[in-house]
Formats: sequence, structure tokens, C-alpha cells
Amino acid sequence: MPYIKSTIVAGNTIEIRKYYSNRYKAKGIKRAERRNLTTEEQKEINIRHAEDKLRWRMNANFKDGDYHAVYDYDSENKPTTKEEMRKDISDCLKQMRKEYKKLGMELKYIHVMEIGQKGAMHHHLIINEIPIKILRKCWTKGRIHVTPLNTNGQYKKLASYFIKYSSRSKELQSKMWNASRNLIIPEPKKEIILANRYLEEPKPKKGYYIDKETVYQDTDPYSGYPYLKYTLVKIDDRRGVKQNE
Repeated sequence: MPYIKSTIVAGNTIEIRKYYSNRYKAKGIKRAERRNLTTEEQKEINIRHAEDKLRWRMNANFKDGDYHAVYDYDSENKPTTKEEMRKDISDCLKQMRKEYKKLGMELKYIHVMEIGQKGAMHHHLIINEIPIKILRKCWTKGRIHVTPLNTNGQYKKLASYFIKYSSRSKELQSKMWNASRNLIIPEPKKEIILANRYLEEPKPKKGYYIDKETVYQDTDPYSGYPYLKYTLVKIDDRRGVKQNE
């Protein structure tokens, strides 16, 4: 029985993946020709895996009312080195922790640094809710642009956005993104399933709907076997309706 169902519960989302595991001999499912991946394809897979992990953490730790905050630099405060840029946000986060603690709260964050094509420098942060005036108090280098997170708790587009910019600026912080140590880290739960359940049509469970943008069925170029993935999103209890990003 080589068929695996992986379930990742992260906040208001449940991600389902069904795939073949090469630890077992497959029966009953036709295998396409296996081929070696190109360097570019492997790079794309690595980025996709990084995006998966980031999305799971965003979905598991942040909610309606938390913030996506972009920290800009005034011209007179623009750093001249990446070390200065890292120190600026480190000092800011240190001050933010103190302010959260005063309110009996604990700061949670995910952080990405960005240098735009024209040289503009930004820090992107996902942070738990706090009065915006406190954020401004802690950042003295320029302006802050704050956008409340959406209602449904599905932050796949935001995770993709973060990875897009972090992959361009990876050398700034040695890894694609940084996060506080107090975040929940969702782990996939795996189970072996029968062949006749391998490629069943996705069905929503009670209280959830299927995010149609996440339904993806294809053949794994590495294993040569088909796979299926999709995401369930919890229906907003307050409205009883689906919420889009």
C-alpha cells in the first residue's frame, strides 16, 4: 500500500495531499516515465517547499485583525550596508517586545527584508495585533504602512508574496525569512490509504469549503506517479459565508 495522505492543520485551513511513496511497490496506478530534474526545476521545488512552510506558519499563528506591516526608510535614515539594515530591524523588534510585554502580550512575527529594483529598502512583517501608535513609536527610521490581515485565515497569497521578495534578497539575511521562536510549527500527519481512495474527488468536510485555487492534480516529475493536493478553509461562523483573500 504505497499511497499516502498527508494532512496539515494550520489555523482555519486544512491542507490535504495524496501522493505515492517510493518506499513501497505501487500497484493499480499507472506510472509515467521518471526523469531527472533540471537545476531550474529543483530550484522551483525548493522555493515551493519554502512557501509551504511559511504559509503553514502564517495560517497557524495569525488571524483576522493581525497586521502585515511594511517599514520604510526616510532618505536621511537609509542604511548603507545590509548589516545596518539587519541591526535596524533587530533594534526595532527588541523595543516591540518590551511594548508588547507592558500590555501582557507576547510579540509574534515573521520578517522579510527587501531591496527593490530601484534600491528602496523595506522590512515586511507579519505581527500580532497591537495599537498602531506603538509600532510607530518603535520604528524611528521612516514610515510604517499597515494592512490588517483578511478574515478567513488563508494567507497563501501573502506567503507567496513574501517568498517572491525574499528569494530576490536572500543574501540580505542568509535565509528566506525569519520568525520569532514562539510560533506554532504545524507538522504533517501522514497515513497510508488504499488505492481506491488515492485520487478521490476532493470533498469539503462539514464547516469548511474547498479553496478552488488550491486544487492541483498532476504527475510528479521525480517519481512519475500522480498526486493531488487541495486546501479546506473554515467557513466564517459570523457570516456563514466563504471569505476570499
